[in-house]
Amino acid sequence: MGEITDFTAGGFPLQLISGVVCTAALGLYALLQPTSDDDDSNGGGGGGLMQPVA
Repeated sequence: MGEITDFTAGGFPLQLISGVVCTAALGLYALLQPTSDDDDSNGGGGGGLMQPVA
């Protein structure tokens, strides 16, 4: 009772390792998304929020 458990892996805090892994996963997810045609491109869209007011 009363023991303090230190969650470290090889001298690095577990929160730092978890943060790096989650950041890398989020970056890979963002890079692997297919490209989409947004409203403000010249892709022949039918208008949208970024179109100038005539």
